[in-house]
Amino acid sequence: MFDHLLIARKLPIKEAEPFATLYREHMAAVFNYCLFRVGDRTIAEDLTADTFERAWRARRRYRPERAAFNTWLFTIARRVVTDWQRRQVRRRWVGLSDDQSDGGPSPEAQIEETEQQAELRRLVQTLEPSEQELIALKFGAGMTNRDIAPVLGKSETAIGSAIYRIMQKLRAQWNNAHE
Repeated sequence: MFDHLLIARKLPIKEAEPFATLYREHMAAVFNYCLFRVGDRTIAEDLTADTFERAWRARRRYRPERAAFNTWLFTIARRVVTDWQRRQVRRRWVGLSDDQSDGGPSPEAQIEETEQQAELRRLVQTLEPSEQELIALKFGAGMTNRDIAPVLGKSETAIGSAIYRIMQKLRAQWNNAHE
């Protein structure tokens, strides 16, 4: 994947190590979130790097009294993914899309996935974008309902209820497909 030293080499020495530590602690969760949202490892790596680059540039604006670092970082990650998705829509609109204009996983990713994983991915992609995002935060980033709530600006109870409804919907679709 990518190496925190690549980021740290560009930073002032006194600030590099704390940021590298935060990077090591949160990189896997941010990457998994991005991967859930875009379905392509290479793009997810780029979006993860962009998230940490934006976090670095905005580090002086972070206020721990306003939000946990995790909340702040995933707010940035959500914006990075949303910006990327908007660019993809614009490219398709003007005819500049690449071979993956359907937004699906790359051929390499499809080979790696088992049949059940591929089917589950298809079912998740049929969800509303807000539902997909919630699934990506919960299962991709491995966040708790308590962690997700401030990122989405909702209560922990609302997050739990929404996840329950989404899982029921996915379970019903899965069962219908396998009858």
